[in-house]
Amino acid sequence: MIAVSDMEHTHVDDAQRTVEIFAIGNELLVGQVQDTNTHWLIRAVTVAGGQVRRAGILRDDYTHICAEITAAVQRAPRLILTTGGLGPTDDDLTISAIGRTFGLEMREHPQALEWVRERYAYLATIRPNFSAELNAARRKMALFPVGARPIYNPSGAAPAMALDVPSAHPAGVTTIVSLPGVPSEMKAIFTTSLRPVLEQTIGLACYLEHVLVLDKGDESRIAELLGQLQARHPTVYVKSRGQCLEDGLRLTVVLSIGGKDAAHIRQELALAEQEAMEGLRQLGYTILRVVES
Repeated sequence: MIAVSDMEHTHVDDAQRTVEIFAIGNELLVGQVQDTNTHWLIRAVTVAGGQVRRAGILRDDYTHICAEITAAVQRAPRLILTTGGLGPTDDDLTISAIGRTFGLEMREHPQALEWVRERYAYLATIRPNFSAELNAARRKMALFPVGARPIYNPSGAAPAMALDVPSAHPAGVTTIVSLPGVPSEMKAIFTTSLRPVLEQTIGLACYLEHVLVLDKGDESRIAELLGQLQARHPTVYVKSRGQCLEDGLRLTVVLSIGGKDAAHIRQELALAEQEAMEGLRQLGYTILRVVES
């Protein structure tokens, strides 16, 4: 077991804004449902300035979840995100599994219960013959490990959860956030009520990405150039890849960078892009266009 204690939050530098993501659900591992949440979260975390180091899919199983969460905390990311397993049924056991991992008692959280109550009361006003009664299954969604914080769900009944646990991360803490598996609910929480947690953990920094679209495709001819470019600009992620665009399959060079200092990252990206374009032209390539995001 890992003991949980009160800890102060501190902002960390860019290299320490590491994140791991776990999608939880048997339906994902038997192919009944496609996991789109992880892809969306990786992109959203990257845009926010975090660095995703690992992503995986887990079964709805106490032993499996406990083992994977324990291993993740030992790797000491700043933030762990889970999706799925927050609902009212018996196989929705993500939050209780996390509580069990750290030896924490599960208790009904007053604020979470009030949010659940409000959601079902609202549903009763728009659905014929719908009961707003808080039965045991619905109250289950308000059970949280002692010390955890409920996060408001603006699109569904089950609140999300944030729990701080001690780790070897330089901040002294890893924050575990459990989000619903329903994509619309997960996205709504991430983009609204979770923002203070994201600000505290990964900082909600600036992220820029430029894609250079080339007129011909041969990655082997540009590998050395890109390797040298990466060495000169270590904060810029340099990657070549083939992409199927509207005018056919094209070789692209992707330059991306994230950080808190927007002016600095724009300057660094501009320098790397200028050097990349000059080198590519010397190799005989034409840059058809630059796509910025």
